[in-house]
Amino acid sequence: MKALSTLSLAAALAATTLGAQAQITVDGTLAPAEVGVGTGHYQLVGTYTGAHSVADRGLKALYLGTTATTLHVMVVGSPEQTAYSALVLYLDAPGKTGIAAGTQLPGSSNTSSQLRHKPTLDMPVDYGFRITVSPLKDGNNAMYLSRVDYTITPPATGGYPEIGMGSAAKDGSVAVDSNDPAAAQTAFQTSATGSVAANTSTGWEFSIPLSALGGSTNGGIFNVMAGYVADNGDFYSDVLPAVAGQTADLGVNPDFTALAGKQFYSYQVGSGVLAARSAAGALALRTFPNPLTADSRLSYRVSTGQGPVSVTAYNSLGQVACTLLDNATRPAGEHTLALTPLQALPAGIYLLQVRAGDQLSTQRVVVR
Repeated sequence: MKALSTLSLAAALAATTLGAQAQITVDGTLAPAEVGVGTGHYQLVGTYTGAHSVADRGLKALYLGTTATTLHVMVVGSPEQTAYSALVLYLDAPGKTGIAAGTQLPGSSNTSSQLRHKPTLDMPVDYGFRITVSPLKDGNNAMYLSRVDYTITPPATGGYPEIGMGSAAKDGSVAVDSNDPAAAQTAFQTSATGSVAANTSTGWEFSIPLSALGGSTNGGIFNVMAGYVADNGDFYSDVLPAVAGQTADLGVNPDFTALAGKQFYSYQVGSGVLAARSAAGALALRTFPNPLTADSRLSYRVSTGQGPVSVTAYNSLGQVACTLLDNATRPAGEHTLALTPLQALPAGIYLLQVRAGDQLSTQRVVVR
């Protein structure tokens, strides 16, 4: 009962801010008032709910938000171990041309950065970001930051140069590097125990001017994926979007094009989260009516040969608010599902995640 009350309170706190203007503060902590819809709010992009190949360490949730001038990113997670592990984030920006989808990344020239490694992504990559953190109780208490710009002319030899984004303590302090032309701001807030299971609000947060990414007007689409990476560049199981059933490390220089579906999220400026992992058309998701009423239903399509179906609603903090289907067997074809149980949730915006086998897509629904 206590757990349910906590979830309801968190969702209610977030819901009260939906119509208000918010100011995102870069401090490594996701505040309920920062989550909502529209300019100046974070929106939940995706959550990691699978097994962690590193016990109780890894990713939890990814949030994106924009203002007229700035892109904001919040990665809730607990990466700290006994070594210098890292979180990485790859970004495809509207109007920019970097490394083509399906092409192995050249990697950076910084031999101490996890961006030196060369995964193959199934989205174009214009920028790579990384944060490397000292061990949980290490006296350095430090984070180290950088990014790679894959839109520049490739160097004649070696990897792409990295742009230093500074370093700072893991206490929410903001790092800004004087050599960074974008003057990006970054913070990391360590959790008390390092437990990712218990973590709902702290981790890696950064903001960067849209002008440094080529600019973006209303309707521009950012594609993004995030990963949890070892000191030696080995990708752990934790990536967002999550890989269904993945329990082992993904390895060094993984090829994400070999996985079924779409291994990235799409975020549209002014509209929010679009389809995740597999194309929205594959599952043909539709909720009607939305905002929800007592008669609202979800329609979806199961393709031939797909596995069991799960339908889960997440609140604005990335926590499971309601499970409508849990690995239910459904034949191929069109299906509908009553959304009546969602009416019992506190008013707010929820992310409805539908998984059919290796296909995953999401839709936002509004409870009033």
